[in-house]
Amino acid sequence: MATTRTRRWGAGKAAMVRHLYATREPAMQVDLAAHAGVSQPAVSQYLSSLRENGDVSFEDPGWRANRDQLPASYWQGYGSRFVSQSCWYRIDAVQAQVDDLVERQPELIVSGDVAADAVRPWKVPVVAIVYGSVEDSSMDKLGFVRADTAAAATVLVRPVPDGSFRRDAIVASEMNVAPHLHLVADLIGLGGDDRLEAVQRFEELGR
Repeated sequence: MATTRTRRWGAGKAAMVRHLYATREPAMQVDLAAHAGVSQPAVSQYLSSLRENGDVSFEDPGWRANRDQLPASYWQGYGSRFVSQSCWYRIDAVQAQVDDLVERQPELIVSGDVAADAVRPWKVPVVAIVYGSVEDSSMDKLGFVRADTAAAATVLVRPVPDGSFRRDAIVASEMNVAPHLHLVADLIGLGGDDRLEAVQRFEELGR
């Protein structure tokens, strides 16, 4: 069982873990280091702590993610760091709201329900997370109004966590989507039984 984490992950460790989660075959340490842009000794340290926590295992010739556990650990260690956000609301379908935002700013990276539905269709999206810089005036022009709380919002706008996060984004349904592991962590952070079902569907992708 995973232990409670108190130390936050840096961008290099997060990038390495995202790559490991996305890899279908055992990943070599040298490849993980190259992807994360860190040294092999740093990767060795990351993997040691992850294996101790049960997040990864070694299967000759490389490393595998524990897909049942790693998303929650990633959320605790990295994803939950990014609490700065603006909360917005519009009364039409959330997918239409995201379509309008992406049409206006194609560089935005989409997460939350809309992104999950784009990758593995599940249920009608009720909230989207958008990573990028969006001016309040742009939201106003698109008909959004400020929501008092995140629970009342249909779109949450957050800053891009780091440069490697943007590089790791994928394309689905003609929009940039958060890396799978970060997307799953966002679903965990949003909470709800339906989203936990969606998390399970993502965990099964690599099996």
